[in-house]
Amino acid sequence: MMRTKRMSFRVLLATLILICSGCKKNPITATISPGQETIMVICSPASGGPDAIITIAVAIAGNNKEIRVFGLDVDYDGQMFEFDSAGKGSLTDTWATVDGNEFASGTLKVGGYVGGGSPIPISSNGTLGLVKLKVTGAQYGNGQQSQVWIRQYTDDIAGFTPESASAVFTLKK
Repeated sequence: MMRTKRMSFRVLLATLILICSGCKKNPITATISPGQETIMVICSPASGGPDAIITIAVAIAGNNKEIRVFGLDVDYDGQMFEFDSAGKGSLTDTWATVDGNEFASGTLKVGGYVGGGSPIPISSNGTLGLVKLKVTGAQYGNGQQSQVWIRQYTDDIAGFTPESASAVFTLKK
């Protein structure tokens, strides 16, 4: 069982590194202990110019219980990005909904529930949801870096670590 968990995590790690290739600051380099419920955020692409659409993937590894509902906040620089959309990830593709709502410039509430779909089984690895942001950054110069944060995990992902996670985006003009 332990060997299977390590293998699953290595496959997830390799997949996330491919998704995030070119990231200057890789959020998944932290050491993850077996049995530790971990959440990560990946920005792809990690750099781009105005009007580019970036995808923020919210990924988990090692959940200790079934996941049927989740919620979290996404914080970003409202002068660098504008909210485009939010949707399902690889682990929630059968769920009734995964969506996001901007309640202030630079802050989203993202959540989902299983409805008639399949709950996420124990020890799963993959993405809960995908958030798309449009790069604006008109007043910033070339090379300006900005972080996207996830925090305030609720429902079935409460207690996941780290308590907040981030990824870095670099503006290219």
